[in-house]
Amino acid sequence: MKILAISDWHAKENVLSDLKSAIKSLSLDIIVFTGDILQWKAKCSEWANAKSENRVPDKDKAEIKEEIKKNAQFYHTFYETARKIDLPLFTIPGNVDSPLDQYIKIGWEEMKIERSEIHKKNSKLHIVHSNFFALDKDFTVTGFGGEITEQDKEDYFVLQFPRWEADYGLNFLSNIPSPKILLSHTPPVGTLDLDDGKHKGCQVVNDLIQTHQPKWVFCGHAHGARGKEIIGDSIVVNPGSLKNGFYALVDTDKEKVELKTL
Repeated sequence: MKILAISDWHAKENVLSDLKSAIKSLSLDIIVFTGDILQWKAKCSEWANAKSENRVPDKDKAEIKEEIKKNAQFYHTFYETARKIDLPLFTIPGNVDSPLDQYIKIGWEEMKIERSEIHKKNSKLHIVHSNFFALDKDFTVTGFGGEITEQDKEDYFVLQFPRWEADYGLNFLSNIPSPKILLSHTPPVGTLDLDDGKHKGCQVVNDLIQTHQPKWVFCGHAHGARGKEIIGDSIVVNPGSLKNGFYALVDTDKEKVELKTL
């Protein structure tokens, strides 16, 4: 199976047309996207500032409410491009794709739009956050988005999920025997989480990999730490940030990973 792996678009609209052009000549089976459609702006900054100032973040700021309304268009732009590429898209949210209820609601709307446009019962868009989809090619695609952390949960200003929720959200994998593809916005701690000299990964992801032993793991979040890493029997890939023109091509049969730039 041939996979296009992308992550961290961050609403940089011009790269989408470049991506469509780049993959026209490629023979692909699926696209995996490991989150961050939106940008780090007012709501994320308010959460970070409140945390550093030891106060409760303010949901009622006008700029935050306005930003959330505008973010709907970024979601629609991203999914519309995916429909035009016309390949199955498996996706999870990133840490800036908040609030979670907006992400889920718009994803559902997009699946209905796609079914209507192509006159089919099934959509090619698959949101696999704490969910799974069985592919015809003997792989099960699953995922857990947001920033996985040892800290408390947050799903309005940013998406941040504690260890217990990631463990619970993927617990069903113990009952799935087929080879698994795991999407995680958060990278495991290692070589694929280093960004500007700092580790952006979380040991929870390493533990999830060890527990569920997926054949392939796709991650993001650390924009510059693109590459391939082996953890146990799992092949981990960080394609780098799409906003910087980075993506990866993966051939699962040959276990080959190519890092590409638009």
